[in-house]
Amino acid sequence: MHTLWRTACRSLVVTVFLCFALPWAASAVETGAAFLAALESITPTELQSHVDYLADDLREGREAGTRGGREAGDYLAARLEALGFRPAGPDGGFYQHFPPNFRNVLALLPGSGPELEREYIVLGAHYDHVGRGTKRNSPGPAGEIHNGADDNASGTSAVLEILEALSMLPESPRRSILVAFWDAEEKGLLGSKHWTAHPTVPLERMRLSINMDMVGRLRDDRMIVMGSRTGYGLRRLVCRQNVATDLLLDFPVAVLAVSDHHPFFAKGIPAITLHTDVHDDYHRPSDDADRINAAGMRRIARLMFRLVHDLANQDEMPAFREASRQETDNHPPLLSAKPAAPVRLGATWAAEQTSGPGVELKTVAQQSPAQRAGIRAGDRIVELAGQEIAGGDELIRTVMTAEESVQARVIRAGHEEPVALTIQLDGRPLRLGVAWRVDDAEPGTVILSYILPGSPADLAGLQVDDRVYQVAGRDLVDEADFADRIADLPAPLELIIERKGRIRRVVIAMEAAPTRRAG
Repeated sequence: MHTLWRTACRSLVVTVFLCFALPWAASAVETGAAFLAALESITPTELQSHVDYLADDLREGREAGTRGGREAGDYLAARLEALGFRPAGPDGGFYQHFPPNFRNVLALLPGSGPELEREYIVLGAHYDHVGRGTKRNSPGPAGEIHNGADDNASGTSAVLEILEALSMLPESPRRSILVAFWDAEEKGLLGSKHWTAHPTVPLERMRLSINMDMVGRLRDDRMIVMGSRTGYGLRRLVCRQNVATDLLLDFPVAVLAVSDHHPFFAKGIPAITLHTDVHDDYHRPSDDADRINAAGMRRIARLMFRLVHDLANQDEMPAFREASRQETDNHPPLLSAKPAAPVRLGATWAAEQTSGPGVELKTVAQQSPAQRAGIRAGDRIVELAGQEIAGGDELIRTVMTAEESVQARVIRAGHEEPVALTIQLDGRPLRLGVAWRVDDAEPGTVILSYILPGSPADLAGLQVDDRVYQVAGRDLVDEADFADRIADLPAPLELIIERKGRIRRVVIAMEAAPTRRAG
């Protein structure tokens, strides 16, 4: 992987999931004997054997243009030929040569769908590394062989095993799959840049680039998926195929020029890269084959086999999302919404309350339910809807879940006794106890932005940033569809959600009172 990656990676706090029922049954093809046999052909032993060859000292670090790099390329071409893949180089062979003496290794699995075989998915990995290392590309010690077992013999080996599995299927997927082992990635993504400048299949028919770069050090079940926002709904498609492998997936916002996905992204083609994060052996001589987590590689390769097969058979592929060009992790596209409760009441209060009973209100909005009821700034709400109010949590919980018409008691300066008021709250109560947002990169998805403490959603274990995909067994159409369903469907309510790439079924016990989103 290109050196820039070290500064791009960010840590992830791993969250433990509490619900374990698996939703979304696999298709008939994905449960068929041939598909399962192909899946089982991806083994740690074979993955390790490819890494062992590519990352052997005899390859001398596989620097592009060197003897070791050429031996690695010859190995890949021989494997592709043995698997029966069609050469896809410009001269009818497996190689695409480019200056000064580099070469990509290309092959094609033609699609089986008459209407889709002229569309392409590229599945790739760079096979070069940094040779003996220099001060420019290695933290040292320079001059020793840098075998690059993880970077990127691992991604190359995973692609080989995925290709073997695809070759075992009785029928290839509907779309064509271009196989690309990129050369000179470590010199500035030169192989993928050359291909996108001189494509061997029509670039306008390329629907997606899938790149595997450093997938050999799976730790704590965590894998990074960069580029999920480059195509509408890509995150959901990846997560759907993760049901069987159950990895923790991190989806960074920014699409950085750190690997061979980026030249495709620059051309307006959706592109994702899989990566298990940098480590202390990154670009060092110690990145050797004996440090590879082959069992973890198997999980990743099996996920990718399922994903490639699924995407190549989709009726329609995700369109490129232009907004992804401007999005960064420091400036996320959407911020979490604030709790909806103050909208129903139209008043605000300080997070830290002064001494005294109830909750003291700081402001009361014009023409709000609070103002219409006669509430003033400085009033202290001590009771609402029959509930004693001792702090902000109790107030927000009561406002969110109360019916439209409620009785309140407030302490007001100049009055010896609490003042009794009737408040007509805006909107209907939030039965689930959540606020949410939507994101155009994830159609048919609602993203939870607030969980009311003590609410049915909280008690069921839902968390902020959980993605809701289904309610009561049906996919969501849009935000309004979600609001209607949680308002009107009978309890208990079943949700299919995604958290960090893991999809789960959550059953929520709720009161029977109907509700809609406040605000």
